[in-house]
Amino acid sequence: MKRTVLVLAVVLPLTACGTANPSPTSVASGQITVKDCAGKDVTFDKVPERVVTLDGYAAQTLVRLGVADRVVGTGFPAPFGADSAPHAERLARIPVLAERVPVNEVVAAQQPDLVLTSFESFGGPPGSPKEADLVTMGAKGLTSCLKGSSEGPLTDLSPTYEYVRKLGAVFGVRDRAEQLVAELEGRAQAVAAKVTGDRPKVLVLQDNPVAGQPLRTSGAGTIAHALISMAGGQSVFSDVSSMHAEISPEEVVRRDPEVVWVITDYTFAKLKGQELVAAVRTNPLLAGTTAGRQSKVVSTSQYLVSFPSPLNLDGLEQLANALHAG
Repeated sequence: MKRTVLVLAVVLPLTACGTANPSPTSVASGQITVKDCAGKDVTFDKVPERVVTLDGYAAQTLVRLGVADRVVGTGFPAPFGADSAPHAERLARIPVLAERVPVNEVVAAQQPDLVLTSFESFGGPPGSPKEADLVTMGAKGLTSCLKGSSEGPLTDLSPTYEYVRKLGAVFGVRDRAEQLVAELEGRAQAVAAKVTGDRPKVLVLQDNPVAGQPLRTSGAGTIAHALISMAGGQSVFSDVSSMHAEISPEEVVRRDPEVVWVITDYTFAKLKGQELVAAVRTNPLLAGTTAGRQSKVVSTSQYLVSFPSPLNLDGLEQLANALHAG
């Protein structure tokens, strides 16, 4: 099925900041009330009927909850390429509003009653809807809630599970949400049961290092950091917090990672996919590390490990297998 794409779009956000955990949902007089990431009530008088997802991650969750028919459009569909049958076919039927995050005018034109994103806030990319814009268009808004390093390093997938449960409540499919969470938790427990022995020191890289320039890594407040911990590793940069933290090549050598985990497919990366992995593997800036000397470089697409999504478990399984292979 050929997709029609509107061209107005904005770039993806390059940083992520921590937010508070949402508290449980409540039901009163037929209404559903959930907490946003700031702890404020968001009340729905009925199940949303016209939903815009600003990113493919949120759409992937709705497909698994069986409510994709309520999505009138999505932005940033790139994560769909990481999905598999039968979800991929259902995702392909969702109209694409923009290849990046759609601008406010495009979102408003869909007349949504709910706007979702798996990012941590609205209004990050220039031109994208802010909370005030949602009020103007008469739509509710919900984001995912990454804890961030203010509450300590993220070491589990609670933001993913909480977002699934929240959306299950909003769409009246709590049972499906609990089934999905149970499935995801079961997969995480299966990984934990197989992780034994030493916990290798892991460096996350998001692009090929260049001499004289800082490197980008994933800090303690990210899904990637949680997956390292759950997969039986330890991040060498648990003391930085942001999604795209900048670090010096000299500090990388000093901390001596045993494994380099390349997260591919970021829009800012000069190289993509396995081309990036090959360049990192032979990069002289890493030659002084244990990972460089032993050529221990593994990779995962950012579409599995950057934002809360059911596909986080695919990323976890891939990383655990790579860290403990052989």
